[in-house]
Amino acid sequence: MEKEYRKPGFSLIIVYGRRRIGKTRLLSEWIRDKRGIYYIASQLSYKQLSEEFSTLIGRELGIWTPNDIVEAIVRIAVDKRNNRIVVVLDEFQYIVEADPSIVSRLQKAIDTILTNTSVKLVLSGSAVSFFEKQLLGYKSPLFGRRTSSIKLKPIRFPQALGFFNKMSIEDSIKGYSILGGTPAYLKYAYNKENIDELLYEILSPGSYLLTEAEDFLRQEVREPRTYMAILKALADGYNRSSEIANIIGVDPRTMNHYIGILRELEIIAYRRPLGFKKKSRLYFTDNYFHFWFKYIIRNRGLVEAGYVKEAVEAVKETLDQYVAKVFELIVEQTIPELYHMGILKTKPVEAGKWWHRGLEIDIIVRDPGKSTTFIEVKWSNLSRSSIRGIINKLEEKASHTGLVSPINYYVVIAKAVGGSEDAIIEVDENKYTVDFMKAIEKLESK
Repeated sequence: MEKEYRKPGFSLIIVYGRRRIGKTRLLSEWIRDKRGIYYIASQLSYKQLSEEFSTLIGRELGIWTPNDIVEAIVRIAVDKRNNRIVVVLDEFQYIVEADPSIVSRLQKAIDTILTNTSVKLVLSGSAVSFFEKQLLGYKSPLFGRRTSSIKLKPIRFPQALGFFNKMSIEDSIKGYSILGGTPAYLKYAYNKENIDELLYEILSPGSYLLTEAEDFLRQEVREPRTYMAILKALADGYNRSSEIANIIGVDPRTMNHYIGILRELEIIAYRRPLGFKKKSRLYFTDNYFHFWFKYIIRNRGLVEAGYVKEAVEAVKETLDQYVAKVFELIVEQTIPELYHMGILKTKPVEAGKWWHRGLEIDIIVRDPGKSTTFIEVKWSNLSRSSIRGIINKLEEKASHTGLVSPINYYVVIAKAVGGSEDAIIEVDENKYTVDFMKAIEKLESK
């Protein structure tokens, strides 16, 4: 954003991503020390939106503008007092809903006037499909006019550690397994001493996170009941579209539509075995939704009846089994950092899970034609004596993948390994174990 601001001349910047992901915070922080206008649209008529926008300009900049959003932007841009001014139109999809012609009119204004000014125009919003198809797509009138586009993604585990500022690394992993990478959810972990404090925060009457998953779906989709049924089935362990349709009593032919929407919202995704092209399993990409449909939906009755302690204890009974599954995704997210720290030796050109005919490998990292690292992930404290057997089994499974390279590494990544102060414990040539918590300590120290 700063790079675009410092460039001479006109900029059209597109910033989008699903709700709660941090767009408004990013843009408000960015514009804080700049001359400009930050307008958040709502579901009003175009006349009302234009009047609001013009009033804001008059109050913030002292400039009279017409009651039309495009004409107002032009007036700001050509005003000689405005050198490198910023105009942010947040929730831009509502403006287009009110007047679909605005995209074409904006394109004309850019081509004839704005391109010769130094205005920095930002179009932002949470309607991901709208931005990707109607603004960034080839058929959009604005195609080719943007100078930059940013799709904000959830924060990966290594980036999220600052939110767990008072927790141990083990509890930070559990906390991320519960909250995922959405900043609006992660902020509830800040200054919590341990995972119990976080669970009591979530599982309390009136808690934002107690109802957020359901509230989010009600805002984003029609027929939220069907989407919730799909997510509940997935949380219960059913990961194929056809079996989920059967479980919830939905016509299998309609499942592609529902799953497509949930994928656009980045709640779930398809996962293919590395080296295979066909679709296979569905999985949660958002840990908070996974946790909500695994635990909160089942224990809300206890919470609402005032039995918060009992609800927390019910979650803790199987929390480690839940975290063990999510831990694989956390390790996979951390692969770039592990590579740059020298802990993983294969450049992560490709990374993913592999399974076939009853065999499964948690993570495979490949630099095709050069090297492959086969990884077994264990959410447990391993003894050094148990490691060799795990690695031998991993090597045997790897021989069936068809993904071996001239150089192959066999690695066990465990929560912790007893009897060593190092993050890496060598077993044999190209075979070793990683103490993940020590690796994260090393990462934090950097």
